[in-house]
Amino acid sequence: MLKGVLRLLVLLLLGLIAVPALLAGGRPVPSRAKARNKKAASVHATLAKTSSAAAQSQNQKQLSPKQIRIMNEGVGEHVGQWVPMPSTDGTPGLFTIDTGITLPKGGFDVTGFGYKYGRAPGSLNLFEVGWRVGYGITNRLTVFGGWDVYRHIHLGYPGELSSLGSSRPVYNEQYPFAYENNGGIGPVVLGAEYGIFSETRGNPFNLAVRDEAYIPTHTGLHSLLNEGGVQTGAFDDLIGASVSKTFANVVNWSFDYGHLITRDPRSGGVHLVTLADQEQLGTGFIFFPHDRFQVLTEYDATIFDGNATPTTTFGPRDPVQGIWGFRVYPWRMVSVDLGYLYMLNLPQIRDRNGFIFNLSTEYWPGKRIPRDIVTVTSTAHPHSVQQDSGQMVNLTAQGKDSLGYNLTYTWTAPAGKIVGSGPNVQWDPTGVDPGKYTITVRAEDPYGSYATSSQEITVTPKPVPPPTMVCTSARPSILPGERVGITATVTDTSGTPLTYMWRTTGGTIIGSGASVMFDSTGLAPGTYTITGRVQNGKGQAADCQAQVTVQAPPPPKPQASKIDQCFFPTFSTRVNNVCKRILDNVALRLQTETGAHVVVIGYATPYAKTARSRELAEGRAAARAENTKKYLVSKGISADRVETRTGTPTPGASVKQNNRIEIIWVPEGATY
Repeated sequence: MLKGVLRLLVLLLLGLIAVPALLAGGRPVPSRAKARNKKAASVHATLAKTSSAAAQSQNQKQLSPKQIRIMNEGVGEHVGQWVPMPSTDGTPGLFTIDTGITLPKGGFDVTGFGYKYGRAPGSLNLFEVGWRVGYGITNRLTVFGGWDVYRHIHLGYPGELSSLGSSRPVYNEQYPFAYENNGGIGPVVLGAEYGIFSETRGNPFNLAVRDEAYIPTHTGLHSLLNEGGVQTGAFDDLIGASVSKTFANVVNWSFDYGHLITRDPRSGGVHLVTLADQEQLGTGFIFFPHDRFQVLTEYDATIFDGNATPTTTFGPRDPVQGIWGFRVYPWRMVSVDLGYLYMLNLPQIRDRNGFIFNLSTEYWPGKRIPRDIVTVTSTAHPHSVQQDSGQMVNLTAQGKDSLGYNLTYTWTAPAGKIVGSGPNVQWDPTGVDPGKYTITVRAEDPYGSYATSSQEITVTPKPVPPPTMVCTSARPSILPGERVGITATVTDTSGTPLTYMWRTTGGTIIGSGASVMFDSTGLAPGTYTITGRVQNGKGQAADCQAQVTVQAPPPPKPQASKIDQCFFPTFSTRVNNVCKRILDNVALRLQTETGAHVVVIGYATPYAKTARSRELAEGRAAARAENTKKYLVSKGISADRVETRTGTPTPGASVKQNNRIEIIWVPEGATY
């Protein structure tokens, strides 16, 4: 399944290579000046970042033949200060894959690298140290070469390797002579890359084809086995293509494909092993490709294709790996790449982790077009508007480019909204707070030269409405002498401090601020008006009123009171005739005032200071009260209208005083 998908990608890539060539042969190629104008239009669209869009202030002037020649050589243009750096292939790229960018004429690069990765079968962990150089023959043709000066193989599982007829286990598809932990030199690499399309020349993407030869430094079986097993011992050739595209100067996407044609190694005329061809694919991203610090990520896969000497491995053997890291420029022409590598498949490898380190330098000759100077002036009318008045500010810019390029006008405002596009726009200050605002216009040509001009607009505050005030009383009516809260609710948009004042037609105002108390002490019944006034810091004021009614006091509440008493001999609990005459009067009154009732409290003095004496005294007191109640009931008084209680003798009182009953009259509505 994976091979089918990858082969489809290869066919699509070959289509991308073939179609532009066919189109170029079947119709005229657009002039370089037109391609340059198309690139300028793309830049125009990219620069339209604010509410103001790009617009042309004048017709495009025809450039001189010299300017056109320099401009279309594509050397030193649109690459920024931090030029593309080489991959381990020796041409501009990521960690290991190519971007399809060729070196300019006379440009060259040098890179040295350390590279650790894993392969199966045998759970091989390999570390390579090598270098590459590249040189620009023309702006389209780059030649490159290099040498892997050292390769080391660490063998994890020797038993997974096949035997080539000897007692030693050997043979891995990429390293067929690896059989032990060993190291040695690698092959020499020579190649060339030709750029078909280039973004630096105004094309929408980069496309290049390449041929890369791997020349062995060891060919004999004995040498291959004893010099580390790090080569195939045969000449190999890789044919490939690379395509890349930069999006909005934020990310560069690359896709790299190569078909490695292998030859079977021979020693002394003896055929040693059969090696499969390899399909090598890679894709990756460079984030912030024109910045000093760049984030790189790439994914590489190798697919073995065709007949080959079988291996004894079980599980996946086509390696797929990912590399994540960064590129940083200590100096303009020097870069350092550092990436973490992880084998995304081949789980049988002991150590699936790896790394890559590139140290590169590059000379990128620059040819510049004549100096480009942009100037711009601006005007505004009016310079002052009232907040939320709906009035617009007319803004005009007039720019000039020393080379006659069209200018893009970009307007920015810290608040509000730019309405329109081009050199003539309007500023809408709706919703903007009062203050001073600087409106800036940037006039920019298609190649990054620009100038700015600013206008300061004052937004004055809109008229502030006077405050409003509503007063409320916590209660509409109170009794004389009571207090009630008066609260003012104020609406004010001035944002200034508020001052409150209060007055009343009677009584006293207690407190200050938005909430006060009205004190009715000493007032006669009636309705009184409390008036509040609030004033803001702008001198605007508002008034409010609240009325409080002072009601006449209610009649006094009935109170219970002692109406009579009866005295008893020390040890007697009988109601005597004197007490009966008193109770007859009480019964008569109860019959007259049917809503009232009485409380009879009995008292008795202990004859000694003992607990028994006190207990007997309490019993006599309770009996005196109960006998009194029985007498009143005998006179026709309902028992529930007579309540009995036992009182405590008064210390220091006489014996007579402490041997008595008290009759408490409780009128209707009163309690005791």
